Amino acid sequence: MIKFLLIIPIIFIYSCSSTSPTDVKTSDAQKVTAVEYGVIKSASPIKIKGESNWIGATAGGMIGGLLGTQVCGDEEIIGTKCQDIAVVYGTIGGAAIGTVAQAILGNHDGFQYIVDIDNAEKDSAFVQGDKTALLKNQRVVIIYGKDIRVLPYEE
Repeated sequence: MIKFLLIIPIIFIYSCSSTSPTDVKTSDAQKVTAVEYGVIKSASPIKIKGESNWIGATAGGMIGGLLGTQVCGDEEIIGTKCQDIAVVYGTIGGAAIGTVAQAILGNHDGFQYIVDIDNAEKDSAFVQGDKTALLKNQRVVIIYGKDIRVLPYEE
């Protein structure tokens, strides 16, 4: 049972982190967005570091607190029920572990693209998670929404 409780939030946290340019968030669906066209000048591989937010800390804290209820029973330490102390430390430790786990699970590979945008005076740089790079001199469309996506484009 305890192993099951530990696996669920890890799967949940991992499933929430996707940076694939073909994955679109619900908040970007059915909205008018701006687009630009250009050509890839360079594609450099990069490591994208995961970040944590309240989800990992909350999930970890809940599990840590729950596990803390399984410790000590009704024994007392310095006038306080041992189990109460275990719940507090379990919650704090679980929140810390959840935060770190979420950040580590969010690490992934990506590319930084330098794009020569049509009718623009300057080139622009874009970072996006992807398994394979767009090719140098490839024609692309840049889609501006909540997240910016760079996708192959054929006329």
